[in-house]
Amino acid sequence: MPHEWDSPEYVRQWVADGDKTDAQRAEQITALVGLIRSSPEACIEVLDLGAGYGIVTREILTAYPNAQVVCLDGSAEMLKHAKARLADWEDQLSFAVANFDFPDWLAALPANSQFDAVLSSRAIHHTVDERKQALYGEIFQMLKPGGCFANHDLVRKPDDTVHDAANPFGTVEDQLAWLKDIGFVDVECFWQTEGRALFGGYKSG
Repeated sequence: MPHEWDSPEYVRQWVADGDKTDAQRAEQITALVGLIRSSPEACIEVLDLGAGYGIVTREILTAYPNAQVVCLDGSAEMLKHAKARLADWEDQLSFAVANFDFPDWLAALPANSQFDAVLSSRAIHHTVDERKQALYGEIFQMLKPGGCFANHDLVRKPDDTVHDAANPFGTVEDQLAWLKDIGFVDVECFWQTEGRALFGGYKSG
């Protein structure tokens, strides 16, 4: 069944369901944000890609209280929940509605945007492999020297032959190879369990 990201009721229920399980991924979200190579007091600029209702952004702003964060998501309804939940940091936030399944998502960002980190959690997995590779290249271009890209996401097991538009999850091995080919360094899978992984890399300083 396709998601109904424009439906207020559907998104409200999705967020309510997420609240029940967020504690289960709290350790991974903390680890995701911990991959940023900046001092805690630094005035970093971060893109939360597929920000949803703001769970990653909240962790970013807790760990980096001087950060500026762009929350980008394809669902305006989802970002309404993020704005409400992150109201205490409103002066440090901006919001952009765009679908990164298509290259024109970049137009939703301020011109010549450059980030110290691009982080994503459980958002990119639905994108087909060819588009994933292109997206990772787009992310690389917008990172500052020394910048971090890290993705906490659903992945496909290497021996799982089911791989189609309805189940486009890429393998960790494939995605690490793409990141290296693009030019990321220190590429690594930092955490993995069956069906989920935290992986990423850095742009040379």
